[in-house]
Amino acid sequence: MNSGMPPDPEERASATGLLRAVALYIEARGRLLHIEGQEAGSRIGGLSSMFMLSLAAFVIGWMLATPALVWIIADANGWHWTRVALAGAGIHLFLGVLLLAGLKSRLRGMKLFEESFNQLHRDREWLARNKND
Repeated sequence: MNSGMPPDPEERASATGLLRAVALYIEARGRLLHIEGQEAGSRIGGLSSMFMLSLAAFVIGWMLATPALVWIIADANGWHWTRVALAGAGIHLFLGVLLLAGLKSRLRGMKLFEESFNQLHRDREWLARNKND
């Protein structure tokens, strides 16, 4: 029951201290998240730009080299060019599947915002310990 009396100065100081601690905690976690967000962005940006450039180089190179290679192999072995082209397509599809599997495993192993998650985990553990006390 509130009798209209102003709160005790000690209560006000402890409430102010608690609010200040919560605000500092949120600010620290926000800064950590911001730093890790920048790091994650630079990692993903670097990987994606390298991937796009290498993909473009391979596509252009193979577009230029494939007809010549098909002709050379077919002429040297006396095969029809369509059989050589189909064999080359099969090899490329197989390599593509292998590369996608490797990309999937790398993406699974990439950890983003690792320190933020570790800090939140430590905070949950600390809260659980202090709740039981």
